[in-house]
Amino acid sequence: MSVHAALARPVSGTPRGRHAKPLPAWPRVVARTFFLVIALTSAGVVVLAGWPPVLLVVPAAVLLLLVASVTKLRTAARKIDTIFAEELSRETVPETGEGIEIS
Repeated sequence: MSVHAALARPVSGTPRGRHAKPLPAWPRVVARTFFLVIALTSAGVVVLAGWPPVLLVVPAAVLLLLVASVTKLRTAARKIDTIFAEELSRETVPETGEGIEIS
């Protein structure tokens, strides 16, 4: 595969850039609403059952760690994509060893 073909190929399945259409928001809204309902139901069950509210700390901590790790993974993936894109857009001239930018 040529460098130009690699640069032209999208990195992931989602379109990015100035003319990319935004993805629909309803899946995120539905997921967040579902999560909120489950969280409130769980808190209600714990309170109504007379259990100590400290039982909600462990699931909340797990959720926070999961969100933090997913965010860090996405940031790291973006950085790696940027590094690879920069490397693909640079070539060296075999005779001189100088780097040139490909536009």
